[in-house]
Amino acid sequence: MWIAGYYMSIAVHFISMGQGGFRPLGGSVRDGITVVRWFEAELLEVGVADGRRWLESNPDDLDRAVLVYDGHYNLPSRKIDALIADIVDYANPRQTFRVALPYRPVTSAEGFAVHRPKFIYETDGDMDDSLSRALGQAFMEGTEAYEEGSEIWECCKDENL
Repeated sequence: MWIAGYYMSIAVHFISMGQGGFRPLGGSVRDGITVVRWFEAELLEVGVADGRRWLESNPDDLDRAVLVYDGHYNLPSRKIDALIADIVDYANPRQTFRVALPYRPVTSAEGFAVHRPKFIYETDGDMDDSLSRALGQAFMEGTEAYEEGSEIWECCKDENL
C-alpha cells in the first residue's frame, strides 16, 4: 500500500497542474530504488490495458507493484473523476487491492480538490479492522513520501465525499 500512496501522490501532483492527459503510471520500489513505467498510448484505454498486462505478467519480477490511471469512481448518485491504483502483492498467495481517489478537476468552477481515498480489497476472505487500518496508514505514509504531491493533497483536500 505504501507504493500505491507514493505513486498516487505523483499522480495528484500531475493532475493538479491541469495539463490533462495523465498517462497510466506503473511502479514499484525494489531495494530502495524506485521503478517507474509510463504507458504511452493515443487512447487512455490502450495505455491502461498495457499497464494491466504489465501488472498481470510481472516481467520485472517485482515483489509488489502498482498501476495508477485516471478513471471514475461510482457514487450512489453519479460518477466522479478519480485516480485509480491497482496494487498487486506477488507473494504466495497473490493479493490484489484497489484504491480510488476521487478528485475535482482543475477546470471545475470550485477548483481542484482531492477527496478521501476509497479502499477496495479484492482478496478472498474478510479483512479485519487492524489489517485494514495498517494498510490505510501505509498508503497515507506513501503519499507523504512524495513531497510535492503531499503538499498539494494537503492544501486541496475536500473530505466531503
